[in-house]
Amino acid sequence: MEADILIQDGILIPMDASSGVIANGYVAITGDRIGAVGSGKPSIKAKKVISAQNGVILPGLINTHSHQTMMRGVCEDLPLMDWLEKICFPIDSSLQAADIRASSLMCQAEMLLGGTTTFVDLYRYPQVAAEVAEQTGIRAVIASQVIDHPAGTGETYDDNLKFVQDWLSRGKGRIRPWFGVHAPYSNNIETYRAAVRAAKEYGVGVHTHLCETKSEVEQVQAIRGCSPIAWLARENALSNRMLAAHCVHIDQEDIKIMRDAGVKVAYNPSSNMKLASGVAPVTDMLAAGLTVGLATDSNLSNNNLDLFEEMRIGAMLQKLITLDASALPATEVLKMATIYGAECLGLEDEIGSLEVGKKADVIIVDLNRPHMWPRFTGEVNNVIANLVYSANAADVRTTIVDGRLLVDQGRLSDLDLDTAFVEVQAAAHDLYRRAQVKMS
Repeated sequence: MEADILIQDGILIPMDASSGVIANGYVAITGDRIGAVGSGKPSIKAKKVISAQNGVILPGLINTHSHQTMMRGVCEDLPLMDWLEKICFPIDSSLQAADIRASSLMCQAEMLLGGTTTFVDLYRYPQVAAEVAEQTGIRAVIASQVIDHPAGTGETYDDNLKFVQDWLSRGKGRIRPWFGVHAPYSNNIETYRAAVRAAKEYGVGVHTHLCETKSEVEQVQAIRGCSPIAWLARENALSNRMLAAHCVHIDQEDIKIMRDAGVKVAYNPSSNMKLASGVAPVTDMLAAGLTVGLATDSNLSNNNLDLFEEMRIGAMLQKLITLDASALPATEVLKMATIYGAECLGLEDEIGSLEVGKKADVIIVDLNRPHMWPRFTGEVNNVIANLVYSANAADVRTTIVDGRLLVDQGRLSDLDLDTAFVEVQAAAHDLYRRAQVKMS
């Protein structure tokens, strides 16, 4: 066999049905697909051989909810609704295409360096974010953030529809356009229905926020007489193509409604913790059969895009909220960051695990760091536990997306960070000036 890239001599965690750990594994890549996966020394000729010695070979991580903002560290420590109305909406209404280009460069570079190979974006100027993804090489699901009120703070449904039509073929499978509806408190029910219908027609998904805070749930209950999830179900505005971010303040009936409708969930532990929104009942969702992925939310509400940190915090919060130290074990939360994330996007046949025929989205995590010692791969095995509870984004040394080597030895291959920094700084200062938001 011949391959373009051969990764060998590393601990391999393919995240396939076996859920096993291979002490000395390899992955061969031909074009944009995985050609071989196995253990030992392969008889494969390759144009490029990458040693994963003292490292672990994993599927690329999947971030199921984000906003490509660049407002990190500005006007902190506010409740969600104050934060939205005083900070986010004024800035969002001031955004221009150049701002989204700069923030997309920053966010996509951060994700690639941290081992995230696929992300979902819900924000402004989606065509610009998609164009940047064309440049960076990352895999992207991009949705317009449609907001009906307050007007001017988001995209319109018509703009979202045009974006989907324009990018269905242009993305070539790596960049996928979706419909995005911000939330029940900021959108009309007609917008939800239209997005659900169009998503089915075009074969794409719908992304939204649901039940993030107690106050928004109470607001909908006061007006509609039921929970936001029950209201959307009653109005025929749920779908098995829907990915709902947060779902913090939900009960067993909401979980049943989502399960029956096929709605998937993006768990955002750090963001929900920082904004004091609460802790999503993830163990209940998983027990009921819901598909739950992992997410960072935006760098404004997090403040980073490190999915290793989300695995650690997300697992620990479930243990805390349930008072059960066995809740959400390491293997399960790693699935949330990989194969469950792929299922949230309807891409489980393409990404999320290292299997022959799947897309070649592969990362190597460095284990030769004191915080990753000791290492056991025999009868006693601590590799997955160390990835979940000890690793961080800076431990990633290799990132491959669609068969392209995008991060090599911790450095971006095709993007100059110094040039990107200058663009981000200029755009950020100009945006804050236009939005008249004081920098803290």
